[in-house]
Amino acid sequence: MKNDKGFILHEGVKNGHDFVVIATLKTSNRKTGDMVQVWILLTDVSPVEGVKKGIDALSVCTGCIFASGEGCYVNVGQAPLMIWKSFKRGLYETLPLAGYPLVFTGRKVRFGAYGNPSLIPLAKVKLITSLSDGWTGYFHDWKDMHSATANAYGRYFMASTETEESRCNAINKGLRYFHVSPKQPEGTLECLADSQGMSCDVCQLCKGNRLNALPIWINPHGSKRSKAVNASTLN
Repeated sequence: MKNDKGFILHEGVKNGHDFVVIATLKTSNRKTGDMVQVWILLTDVSPVEGVKKGIDALSVCTGCIFASGEGCYVNVGQAPLMIWKSFKRGLYETLPLAGYPLVFTGRKVRFGAYGNPSLIPLAKVKLITSLSDGWTGYFHDWKDMHSATANAYGRYFMASTETEESRCNAINKGLRYFHVSPKQPEGTLECLADSQGMSCDVCQLCKGNRLNALPIWINPHGSKRSKAVNASTLN
């Protein structure tokens, strides 16, 4: 395979909206470090338009109260838009399962640089994680899943929570969670990127229930921090 930029891992439909899963192989993100970045994007609607029209909350970002511009730290006009435009220009080829070892072996993977990685078939998640040297992942749509499905993905990904109610629901479902709110809940560990400046590729604590470790907490950040604070305290 000659492409060193990225590959299409999966294509599907969520609530009537087509989406694509793309893995990009290089990043300048100092917070995550050297990790393969996995993006879940709408196929026919740009990330910017998806947020503006609220389609993200109905499809690739289902379950997140910060979607549609209500507090998400991701600037969809930057990396997500660039990757979507590259996809529309046909710059990414579909990666066959036989090619996964060439891409993921020995690499660390960030599932859900944008979007819910639980839209990736579990068999592909299992294959990627079995080949990789570590990963991180977070999913919001656990709230609408049957407990068995939520726990299947929860072995690999953190349940994203933003309110006390959602945090308690994650605990009741037996999920290890990553909590975003202005107040740190008792019994959680502050994200080491914030507390110690440690990059995600080094930390490796956000692997869901595969780790017997404390849940993680982080203070809202980004340009929409005030909206995130309001959403996490008022909902």
